[in-house]
Amino acid sequence: MLTLLKVGNKADLEKYNKLWYENSDQIADFLSSANPNYSNKTLKDMLHKHLQFVTDQAVARLNKNWTSDIESYDKGQEHMINFADVLSNGIIKQFPKKFK
Repeated sequence: MLTLLKVGNKADLEKYNKLWYENSDQIADFLSSANPNYSNKTLKDMLHKHLQFVTDQAVARLNKNWTSDIESYDKGQEHMINFADVLSNGIIKQFPKKFK
């Protein structure tokens, strides 16, 4: 993806970006089918947000906008910690006897 951004290959960038989001949707579909405590929409929204933070950081870095790069990284890290909480809470709800 970074190479495509650097050379400005918009056609391939759009193609692979679409596949990237489709993959995140498949992950959300799998997780929500494996655990009834997971909202498919919430998982998709969270995974899409993660991809946006990664994209924002990559673009900032390519543009040598170090402040934005750091801010995007920090937001992405906080977001993934929240995502881990969502996943953990779903597992605890699914198997409450294992977490007494």
